[in-house]
Amino acid sequence: MSRPKFCAKCGNPLPPTGKFCGKCGNPIPETADAPAPQPEQAAPVPAPEQAAPIPEPVQEAPIPEEAPQPEPVPQPVPEAAQPYAAPAQPAAPEGVANTTPAMEMGKNIGAAFVKHKVPIFIGLGVCAVIVAAIIVILNLTKYQKIDAEKLFAFKYSGLNGKGTAVAYLNCQEADPDPYTYEHDEEGNVIEKEYSDYFSDEKKALLKAYDKASDKEEANEMKDALLSKTKGEYDLKVKMSKSTELSNGDKISCTVEYDEEALLDAKIKLENTEFEVEASGLLEGQELDLFEGFDIKFTGMEERGEAEYKSQNETYPFISYYIYGSTYNLKNGDTVEVEASLSYSGLDDGFKYIDEEDSSKGIYFKYQGKTYIATATSATKSFTVSGLTEASKVDVFEKITFNTSGAVPYLRINSVNKEAVDKKISDNVSYYIDTGDKSYLKAGDTFKVKAYVSSGLLSEGLKPSDTPDEDGYIYKEFTVDDKSFGYYITDKTDPGELDKFKDVFDEFTKKFQSDYAGRSYLGGVSIDGKIKSIDKLEAEKDYILIYKGFEDGTASSSNRTALYRIYKVTMTVTDKEDKDSSKTCYAAFKYVGPYVDAAGEAKLESNFLKIAVAEKLEDVVKASVDEEKDCTKHELKAGSAASKDDSSKADDSSKKDDDSSKKDESSSADEDSSSKKEDSSSKKDDSSSKKEDSSSEKDDSSSKASSRTSRTSSSSAAE
Repeated sequence: MSRPKFCAKCGNPLPPTGKFCGKCGNPIPETADAPAPQPEQAAPVPAPEQAAPIPEPVQEAPIPEEAPQPEPVPQPVPEAAQPYAAPAQPAAPEGVANTTPAMEMGKNIGAAFVKHKVPIFIGLGVCAVIVAAIIVILNLTKYQKIDAEKLFAFKYSGLNGKGTAVAYLNCQEADPDPYTYEHDEEGNVIEKEYSDYFSDEKKALLKAYDKASDKEEANEMKDALLSKTKGEYDLKVKMSKSTELSNGDKISCTVEYDEEALLDAKIKLENTEFEVEASGLLEGQELDLFEGFDIKFTGMEERGEAEYKSQNETYPFISYYIYGSTYNLKNGDTVEVEASLSYSGLDDGFKYIDEEDSSKGIYFKYQGKTYIATATSATKSFTVSGLTEASKVDVFEKITFNTSGAVPYLRINSVNKEAVDKKISDNVSYYIDTGDKSYLKAGDTFKVKAYVSSGLLSEGLKPSDTPDEDGYIYKEFTVDDKSFGYYITDKTDPGELDKFKDVFDEFTKKFQSDYAGRSYLGGVSIDGKIKSIDKLEAEKDYILIYKGFEDGTASSSNRTALYRIYKVTMTVTDKEDKDSSKTCYAAFKYVGPYVDAAGEAKLESNFLKIAVAEKLEDVVKASVDEEKDCTKHELKAGSAASKDDSSKADDSSKKDDDSSKKDESSSADEDSSSKKEDSSSKKDDSSSKKEDSSSEKDDSSSKASSRTSRTSSSSAAE
């Protein structure tokens, strides 16, 4: 028995007969049996001298052992490409693998090449084409080819021109409305039909997947089509348009899928881009739920009634309801009516035109006809008219205002109805609205709202303006600088101070009563007791305007002030019980004098500060001159300081006024006049000298007297 031979080039076992290696095509030398080449160094086998280099035949890629492929079916070779018949291949020796068809082909080609040098090239090329064709055929025939369009279903819903389209895998699991059904003309339910590619029945499934060997493999292919990522199907359709559709619209569709995953499942999709046509969209008639509705108002105002039918005669599936009373109506009232769609009266309920946006309206069928409405219900307002009219009145006529303060610190407290007609005042309530303003100045506005009760109509009257839904009527008023009160300022006519006569008298009388019987009066030396304060004569008036008054930021105690300087004449009883007349000056500080909206003179505060001094100039220094953060205006004599009969100055007061304008040297004249007054009072020389000596004060004593008067300026008449 001969030893097995091996190829000198690749080491492949060689058959007993043959001219070429079945694996690499290397020529087999015609020699005795040769031992297998050693791995370290294989002896090269020289090629026959007459043979030209032959290219290696195309080899099929090796198939992994763990996934054996079925052997290719031998294909017949055309006679023109078979110059020689291939000899039969004997069985391989024991322990040596049988040769493959490819090896046989290589051997036959090699033998032909040796015997026939020219024809061998043609045969070799044909064989390579055949092998490649076999490989292509095997690859093509192992995939399940599926028309992608047959995997999807398209649902068209809504109205023509406003329709929508939804694409989904044609199976119950992916159906967006699996439990809604179409009906035939007789009303019978039309059962849904899904694609066999998603069937659970073995017969239908194996028919769809004809490449599958059994149901298990077919299910695996089906599962590959139904694979999901994050809850969404991997296999889906992208449409060029899905809303605002009309019947006949063409929609371009592109299938999106994981090609590699489907190839792994032996599925190859075809027709992944196709076109569908919208159809089945409904033609509907626009319907106003208030079409054919009629309402009438009859009767007299305050007793008017609304008459209407609660069901539409043309469309009995629409009913009507009025919110509120249908009685006791008056012209101008608003009646709100609701129209409702009866669900049970329709053929198949109603549907939204756009399921994701209910505001686009609904559609429904009634007796086989399709209607379109904005919603299942709607409301409409109707204004009452045609009732007997009542007489119109201006409910704001003749009202006045109760105020406090004055411009620019005006407060509107309430409405005064004293001058308003009783029929109106008994049936109208008023409220003040000044917004966010605490005080009002000239040019500001405020509102008065009037609530009119139903009793006014019972009197045969109604407001000329229509109340709002809450029953209120509004009117705006503008503040002027006179009608709503005003402060006494440097711009005020000094004659306006005459309105304060009663106010001034109240405080001067209190001053007279409070200081009678006292032994002191501010910085004035009494040297006895005040028997009586006989007279207060207004000498000068000063108006003080504090910082912030004009812009409305001054506090209530520092807005304006009136300083009125009085010449005080009093009777003093000395220690010897003798009476004498004495004069001094008192400055009364009246805080915030103003005239209110009713024309009454008022003060912002009844707290009165009084400063007293021997001389006019000293009392001015102790009062007016001490004020800070204000502008001071002396009113002209004879105007602001107008005097009543009880306050007219006599000759001696004029002398005192003249002496107040002089410096310290003029005090001697005042002393002499004092002596005359003392002598006229029948005082002796000694008492007269005492008076004179007390009157002859130097400049320092005058200043001390001034300070004393300022210290006593806190004295007040409450």
